[in-house]
Amino acid sequence: MRRTEFFEAAVKAGFYGIEKGGLFGKKDNVRKYWEDAFIKAAVRPSIESLLAQNDRLRIADLGAGSGEGLELLAHIPPSEPMKAQVPFVLDNPQIEAYYGIDISPAMVEQGRANYQNRGYAHFLEADLSHDFPLKDESPFHVYFSSYCSLSHLDVPELEHLSAQIFAHAGKGSIVVYDVYGRYSPEWPVYWDKDAQQQLPYNMAYLQPPEEQDPKTAHWFDVTFWTSKELLDTIQRAGATSGRKVNVRLLQDRSILVGRHMDTCFFKPTRFGIRQQVNRLFDRDYRENTLGLRVNLDYLVTTGDSDGRAAERIRAYLAAWSYVIDTLEALIQHDNARVKQLIESSDETLAEELKMLAWLYRNADRFPVTDFWASIMGPQVACVLRNLEMELPPGLGCGHSLMCIVEVQK
Repeated sequence: MRRTEFFEAAVKAGFYGIEKGGLFGKKDNVRKYWEDAFIKAAVRPSIESLLAQNDRLRIADLGAGSGEGLELLAHIPPSEPMKAQVPFVLDNPQIEAYYGIDISPAMVEQGRANYQNRGYAHFLEADLSHDFPLKDESPFHVYFSSYCSLSHLDVPELEHLSAQIFAHAGKGSIVVYDVYGRYSPEWPVYWDKDAQQQLPYNMAYLQPPEEQDPKTAHWFDVTFWTSKELLDTIQRAGATSGRKVNVRLLQDRSILVGRHMDTCFFKPTRFGIRQQVNRLFDRDYRENTLGLRVNLDYLVTTGDSDGRAAERIRAYLAAWSYVIDTLEALIQHDNARVKQLIESSDETLAEELKMLAWLYRNADRFPVTDFWASIMGPQVACVLRNLEMELPPGLGCGHSLMCIVEVQK
């Protein structure tokens, strides 16, 4: 029997109602403006492609919680928003059916309450570790998961579920995987493990730092994945189902802003870096650059056999540091240093640094009360996010590893 006590308590505490983002909590600014935005950008090409061939889409949300996946999919901005006639790619009239599946009765009940006025929205209590519960329904265009819900399954369970979904899907359907990446700098103690072993995890980051006690935290086992392990599992499931599957996207998300960067449950150092980025995104808060520095010398890389994950993390950290160095040089009016940083960067990073320099030097053009809080801070956070989104295919070195698979005949 899988433990759901924490999720029952989280629902009662109000973490899964419809709420706005902020500096703290489940739906903080990083969740809204970094992680949600990342997921929306990742799935947008697939959703646009499906809508070019279908008037309305059918969606199965795997580990739906109280329906967060529906909110994500129904609020994807168009690729060219200035030319678009609608605010979202997939608006409510274009959803034929949404089925949210979750093991938690409290989550299902909350989802039904949240979306009781949407006739196409259905919530179902079921354990995905056993079977795909909607085999008698018509095929879905989108089999969606988000925020590592599928990491609650072990390797054989995810392979079994995937094979059933592939067999059920129609031609061109997509399956969106979202699992914990094993090489995240949040939990170096797990780098030398493998996906065959589920490992203890908690969501105590939702509590204030002074209440984050390992003895009182609610622990449950999850699977941490490398990209190779996930792709191998997907390919085996495809062979079992007799369907050809094509990987359309593989990305690491939240490499330096994962929730447990700000805790000490799995590493010796508490950074507070997510909190600092939360403040960058907040248009009422003035942030300094000091809290945006992070030292990753504590990383243990013995499980990273070829060193690619550690190299990827350090390369991203180097780009991150260039952004902070440039911001500090602008604040100090050190134009020679700004020029040197831009000229020593690769093309993608250089363009972002030029944009930040232009913004800072033209602050008086923006009729806002606080230029830093309203313009500069949020834009710095967006640059850090966009640099992550531009990284090569994922390795499993973020809080989350996203994978989108297209099912073919």
